[in-house]
Parts: sequence; C-alpha cells; structure tokens
Amino acid sequence: MTTLTLAPPARTTTHPTTAELKQRFAPVFARIAEGSRDRERDRTLGHEAVRLLSESGFTRVRLPVEHGGLGATLPQLIELLVDLGQADSNLPQALHGHFLFTETHQHQSQGALTDWWLSEVAAGKVFGNAIVEKPASTGARPAVIEPLQDGSYRITGDKFYSTGTLLSDHVLVEGVLAGSDPQTPERVALILGTLDEGVELVDDWNGIGQRLTASGTTRLHGATAPAERLMTMAVPANLLGFSFVWLILAATGAGIARAAAEDAASFARRRTRTYEHASGSSTAQDPLMQQSVGQISAKASAARAIVVSTAATLAEAFESTRGISDLTDPAFTEQYARAYVAVSEAYSVVADLSLAAATEVFDVGGASVLDAAHQLDRHWRNARTVASHSPVAYRLRAVGDHRISGTVPPMTIRTSEATPADRKDQS
Repeated sequence: MTTLTLAPPARTTTHPTTAELKQRFAPVFARIAEGSRDRERDRTLGHEAVRLLSESGFTRVRLPVEHGGLGATLPQLIELLVDLGQADSNLPQALHGHFLFTETHQHQSQGALTDWWLSEVAAGKVFGNAIVEKPASTGARPAVIEPLQDGSYRITGDKFYSTGTLLSDHVLVEGVLAGSDPQTPERVALILGTLDEGVELVDDWNGIGQRLTASGTTRLHGATAPAERLMTMAVPANLLGFSFVWLILAATGAGIARAAAEDAASFARRRTRTYEHASGSSTAQDPLMQQSVGQISAKASAARAIVVSTAATLAEAFESTRGISDLTDPAFTEQYARAYVAVSEAYSVVADLSLAAATEVFDVGGASVLDAAHQLDRHWRNARTVASHSPVAYRLRAVGDHRISGTVPPMTIRTSEATPADRKDQS
C-alpha cells in the first residue's frame, strides 16, 4: 500500500460574510422548497435539487477561494445547512458525506488523492459514501478491497446504508484491505464513480422519515479503481468527522424545527374557522394559538443557535489538530473529546427541540390540521429519523463518562460485529 503524506493543505483567511452567503443561496433554497412537498408525496429523489446546489456553488462553499470555492467558515456552512434543511430536510443529510470528507481532506492531506478530490468538488462534482454494513450477526461479511497485479484495487461486497450516493457522481466505499491481520484488519476506502462498472445502487431505503436521502444499498461486484483513489481512513481528521456528521444531522433537525414553525404560522394565518370558546375571533387573533406558534418558533431559534455555536468548537478542533497523524497524541485526543462532547450535547438537545416543535404543530388548530394534504406529519417523521440516526443514549453516556472520569469518548462507531446478545440469539 502507498505511504501517504498527512500534511495540512495551505490555509486561507479569505471568507465571505454570512449575509453575503445567505443572499447568494436564499433564492436557491426557495426554489428547492417549492418542490419539496411534491417530492415527498411522490417519493421523487432530489436530483434536480442537488444539480441546483452544485451549479450555484453550494457544494463547494467550504473550499478556499484559491481552490475554486467560496471560502465559507465551518459555522457558516452549518448555518446554511439549517436553511437548506428548512427547505428540504433530506438534502443536508444526503450531502453529509460530501461535506464530511471534503472537510477532512482540507485538514489532513492524502497527497494526490486530496488534490483530485478538491479539484472535483471545485468542478461541481458531488460525493456520496457507502460505509455502513449489516451486522456480522446477520451473516453479512465485510466488503473486501484487494490489490491487483496492475496496481489497481478491486472491491467486492454490499453496503447497507449509502446516504446520498444515488444523487452523487462519486462514492467513497470503505472495506477491509485483503491480506491485513484478520484480528485487526486495516480498513481503507476506494473512491468509485457511481456509474462505474460493478457499482450497483439500489433505492431501497424504507424508513418512516428522511425518505429521500438516497440511503439505500450499494452492491459492489468487483468494481475497480486505480491506486490513486485508495484512501486511508485511520487519520485524526476522519475521526473528528464523526462529530462533523452528527453536527450536520443536528443542523438538519434545526432546519426541520424551522420548517415546522413556518408551517404552524402559515396554518394559523390562513385558518378562519375557530371554536366558540376560543380566545379570539380567528386562529390568527387567538392569544393561545399565538403562544403555541411562538413556542414552536422559540424552539427552532434555540436549535439554530445551538448548532451554529457548536460549529465553532468543532472548527477549533479541526484547526488545532492540523498535521497531527498520531491518533494517541494527547493534543489530538483532548480536542477529539472536546468536540465529541460539545456535538453530542448539541445533538441530543436539538433532537428534543425538533421533535417537540414537530409535535406542537398539531396544537395549532383542530382536526383540520390532520388533513394529509398539509403533510405536517413529515416534520415529526423526519425529526424522529434524524434523532434515531445516532442513538442519543450512547452519545450521552460517553459524555457523562468523560465529565465524571475524563474518559476519552469512543473512537469508533462501527456496528458490524455481533454482540453477545446476537450470538446468544443465534445459538
């Protein structure tokens, strides 16, 4: 395997203002929002929406200006993802792999691969990811990446979740490197084109919410890629990426809360029928309904503030660990723990806020609010799905252990191994 140079790329200090970014992307998000309910109703994946995001420059917003991007800061990206999540909550989650590895490549270069990746992002290309596999307890085997005589690599196996891949040009696929120690197998990744021979994408995600995140199965039938597309996974920036993914999910939840607040206000504004014992002549003039909408709005605003402020902590962790290649370096583990704790706390609180906001929408009105034509149930289904993505109980247990004993949070979230309970069930 090729030895990789893990040096940080050159930094930039040129950043647009948040107001400039919002002005640029507000019309794009508005256009995406116009079709979001139809896409939800018809189960239409957001190919056109992703094309708009690419053409507008949103998918390269975090690249430095000198690399063909817009130079936005990480907190600015997170705030924009809240706005995008309000327009269509599927899209921030669908793009999380794209933004995750674009971020980590900028902080920990993998030589020619990083140069190519960033140039593809600058050209408007979108990356998906196919990392998670079914648990070993189901009989599933990990995907295997094997070197070939011509220097290229071949991958075979299935990936259970492939968020965003059906909407992407390229996909990062993780697997076990053939020939590595079976007890401690080396996990690497290949970058493949989604239209490459041997890559099969299946739109079979059937969750109750976030139905259009393109999170289906990827089947790999001996797909190949040159050695320059082989990526090392066990680097500090990628481990910080766990927290980055959770923060994107939290931003998605904040966007859902904002959409729920907008729908609640719109419903109250339009509804003319009320009750004889109501406190106002219309829903819009009823102080109790005004309070309900205000409570939802407050939860949405709090969720936004939490994720944006937490993004600053994560950005500092990325910056302060630039160039560190040793996962056991105290300078890294300290920042890793700090980011993990901050993001886990934010993720858990925003999950509560978004679920509450999505539930309280139904307090603004009577039975008419339940009409399926309004699609108000989508907010709760989407918020519940985002909150279940990375179980809060595990995140908060690690937070508590760190607060009490200073324990560094887990540096893996792999679920492919059978648990004792799994093995007992199979015996």
